[in-house]
Amino acid sequence: MDLNLSGKYALVCGASEGIGRAAALALAEQGANVTVLARREPVLAELVAALSRTHSGQSHAFLVADMSDRSTLKSVLDRHVAKGPVHILVNNTAGPAGGPAHAAAPEHYLAVFEQHLIANQILLQAVLRA
Repeated sequence: MDLNLSGKYALVCGASEGIGRAAALALAEQGANVTVLARREPVLAELVAALSRTHSGQSHAFLVADMSDRSTLKSVLDRHVAKGPVHILVNNTAGPAGGPAHAAAPEHYLAVFEQHLIANQILLQAVLRA
């Protein structure tokens, strides 16, 4: 499918592996300028280097932040959106650890809830402001 996303800016969260990484690769292939966000800077730098550049004006970048550190996440996002709008947001983050649900501690669910709901609200508010 040719979406021709040239001139669009995408922010892909949880991009160091899995769905986030696949989304970043696909968006770059369609011509979007992709910024990837996750915790591991070396992995993000490697990913940015691997992203397609389908036209001369296309550029990619990375942001280092942990979804569980809300104040740092907000600061990183505020600096990023001050440079320009985000047209595409892939709101992705890790889920709970694998295993049977009945064996998981309630604290693990609370941490994932905060990551998925609270951090995603911070992302949404930052992107919509820009």
